[in-house]
Amino acid sequence: MAKLSIDSVVVRRAEPLTTPVDGELVILDMRRGHYLGLDPIGRRIWELLEHPRSVEALCATLEGQFAVSAETCRADVLVLLEQLADAELIEIG
Repeated sequence: MAKLSIDSVVVRRAEPLTTPVDGELVILDMRRGHYLGLDPIGRRIWELLEHPRSVEALCATLEGQFAVSAETCRADVLVLLEQLADAELIEIG
């Protein structure tokens, strides 16, 4: 798997099933038999990853939508993307 950085281009995999539940998003990966719940911000990140984009572009969009500093956004987004990558829910280019 490619190393994740601010310059990485990421995209979500098409296979996982998703459903909204009480403002959150539940992702079910049938291949691995795992599920993951995302809060509203994680849900927005998942939506933005429908098409490939760099982590930097992803953070720029989120900074415009949420009251968050660039530094905090990058750190938090990289943590979530690492979790998604470990669960094999995204591809890193």
